[in-house]
Amino acid sequence: MLTRSHLHPYQLECIEHLEDNPFSALYIDVGLGKSIISLTAIANALNRGDTGRWLVIAPLRVARATWPEEIKEWKQATGIEHTLIRAEDSDDDIRAVYKEHYDRFYAAERRVGETPRVATRNAARKASPYRQAAKEAKRQRLALEDTELHIINVEQLVWLVEFWEERGRTTGERWPYVNVILDESSKFKDPSTKRWKALNKARGRMKRLHQLTASPASEHYEGLFAQLFLMDRGKRLGNSMHSYHKKYFHEIRKAHKWKLRPGSDKRISERIADICKVVKLADVRDYVKVEDWVPIKRRIVLPTDIQQRYRNFERDFILELDDDIIEAMNAGALFNKLLQLSAGAVYDAEKNVRAIHDEKIEDLKELIEELGDTPIMVTYWFQSTLARLKKAFPEAVVMDREAKCKDAWNAGKIKILLVHPASAGHGLNLQKGPGHDIAIFDPFYSRELYEQVIGRLARQGQRKLVRVWQLTCVDTYDELVYECLEDKHQGQERLFKFIRAARARFANDNERRTNRVKAA
Repeated sequence: MLTRSHLHPYQLECIEHLEDNPFSALYIDVGLGKSIISLTAIANALNRGDTGRWLVIAPLRVARATWPEEIKEWKQATGIEHTLIRAEDSDDDIRAVYKEHYDRFYAAERRVGETPRVATRNAARKASPYRQAAKEAKRQRLALEDTELHIINVEQLVWLVEFWEERGRTTGERWPYVNVILDESSKFKDPSTKRWKALNKARGRMKRLHQLTASPASEHYEGLFAQLFLMDRGKRLGNSMHSYHKKYFHEIRKAHKWKLRPGSDKRISERIADICKVVKLADVRDYVKVEDWVPIKRRIVLPTDIQQRYRNFERDFILELDDDIIEAMNAGALFNKLLQLSAGAVYDAEKNVRAIHDEKIEDLKELIEELGDTPIMVTYWFQSTLARLKKAFPEAVVMDREAKCKDAWNAGKIKILLVHPASAGHGLNLQKGPGHDIAIFDPFYSRELYEQVIGRLARQGQRKLVRVWQLTCVDTYDELVYECLEDKHQGQERLFKFIRAARARFANDNERRTNRVKAA
């Protein structure tokens, strides 16, 4: 079991930052231990006798596995009584309720002469509401458990806030979580979402709110406003998105977008630096054995006839097939369909998959052959790609919802692992095995998901350089997506640079003030 002595100096600094700043953020790279940093801060608070329940809000997989696992692995955290507020269809008690009602309805259907097929369908439909009621009752029971820490996934937050609002009206009990941790606060960057509004309602009851993420501004600086507002109620970046836009951005009217004014990135960073601490992989090389990752572009030249069809589609919004045509209704749809065409298959109007070419499939086969026995993770974005990958590589394993294949991957028993970035972006430790290669089959636009899925391998415990193979069709939108990802990366790196510079100035100013006091 790990103990406090295993914490690195940078982790101790992060713990101190959270303890000294009740409303604060850690912008910390993937794999550097944000969960145990937070759990140690919680343990310290409980040891001091601080009152008030804690709530961790995290992505589903992280809430269900990562936080409970970390509590078990670290001695200082094992004493934290915790409850996971989650009810699954696969839970034994929920399955038992469903089966009881299903069996009753099925028998009734058969007694009136329905065929087994019809009886099965009708019984399942009639039993479903009982399963939903059992899940609701279980969630409510878990939310009322008197433990020190509750853990819930982001998607259930609205339910939790509404549950306590109703309790307040009927019993007088109010929102009990005075200490809240947002694991992946970037999921709260849009103030128009139900989850942000729900959390904002409960904000007045909080004495602490800590935000954790590696990518607070991976898409753009606009997302910082909502995250900061939850912490400081508008003190640093203003009281509304409108005022934030007016002060730091200028509007591109034709595109209906806002572009950062020159120098605004530095001004924003200086405004938030006192409560936002940045920890990058490069800062901690002396303490942890984490290998970085390197992108390697594999350029694929499409056959001449495919290139011509691509150009025609891009120009005319119409893709001609041998027996049909596929039409893109607008620029957004065209962009997606051109990415599909690069991958090798396009959805038609009836959502059927129309195969066009296998150039990327063949290139991936060559890459796998070149790697020999080395396992590889392959990311896909489109379901059509997944179907084609499974057909081309029957031995491949698809990352399941519960990540049950994690241990097999880490043991080197899986040669090809197929992963969707949105389902494996957070909370998976896949760095312990021999695999250190990722192939990006379908390029995708989210810098956050890009960094997070790579971070499943390029994290603490990885002993080899992680290679990210970008399967890129030349002269297609594939190249544009990677250019956009790089632009987003550079913008976020500037944010981190300015925050750290501002914090250094604050530290120097404090040191000078201390020295003056001592001299006096």
